[in-house]
Amino acid sequence: MGQISLAKASLISTYFEGLVYGLFLSLFGVTLYLYLNPIYKNQRQDNHTLVMTGISAIMFFIATFHLAINFYRLLDGYVDKGLTPFEISEYLGNLRAWHYILKDILMGIQQHLGSAAAIYRTWVLWNYNWKVVAFPIVLLTFNIIVSAVISAAMATNVGSIFSVTVFYRVVQAYNAVAFTLSVITVGLMSYRIWTTHRKVAHSLVGQGKLLSVMWFLIESAALQIITEFILFVTTFAFDNAQFIVLELITPLVGITFNSITVRIKLQSLKEAGTQTQDANNPVHTIGGVPLRHIKINITKEVENDVGDSKRTPESSTY
Repeated sequence: MGQISLAKASLISTYFEGLVYGLFLSLFGVTLYLYLNPIYKNQRQDNHTLVMTGISAIMFFIATFHLAINFYRLLDGYVDKGLTPFEISEYLGNLRAWHYILKDILMGIQQHLGSAAAIYRTWVLWNYNWKVVAFPIVLLTFNIIVSAVISAAMATNVGSIFSVTVFYRVVQAYNAVAFTLSVITVGLMSYRIWTTHRKVAHSLVGQGKLLSVMWFLIESAALQIITEFILFVTTFAFDNAQFIVLELITPLVGITFNSITVRIKLQSLKEAGTQTQDANNPVHTIGGVPLRHIKINITKEVENDVGDSKRTPESSTY
């Protein structure tokens, strides 16, 4: 079976990017509603919340700009220039074209933002321990440098910096590190939540909220990680299908980030409602984790002057 042409790959990728962008648009709207709606103004708005909302807005702008550039490329090639199928493949595959370089830079920035946010969340979960996030930071720094080199090579001439073969190896290394970084950050966050859950599992009411947080963290990041893995495989296979997957990365990073943000917010709102309902029947907590009530049976023995004794059983719940 032959490879899909670059012209077909560009059409298919833009179509699917538009679909994924629509999902991102919906999630971004929900994010703004939850964080900016006056109904929730009594919820604590700290610096962390402002940072997360700001990153979400930047990601949405980048995804919108990226999709607009891809639409421009198709319209310019197919409509304005009226190129033949062979010519359109050359046009869309021209690495030195300003629109190709710009969309590549936007995708890189989006990935770096998503990775930086994941590292930040990992750092917070691990009690601001820099040792835990040192290796992810090294990987992120490596990818930032590599993406800059790739963009510089495309803007000038790939052959003037290194051979085409080396160029593709550099791209493969970039994709491999991006996939590895996503797996490491999600793994570190999940492991931290799981170990914390195990420490207090014996005194939790039900399964506790920590396992729920861990699972929706994994679920939210799964789609991006799977997509990055497919991109990693198709890049090493030199398959043109990589261009379909590549264009999905930009909105998917935004979806992953906003999905985690929204679900954490909904979880906090749910807990706030539960605390209000249970105000007359408080549950002891450790770090916001509800604990089981402990029932203690006590028997009182009272002896009077004539030597008679009376036992009174009592029961209290703590």
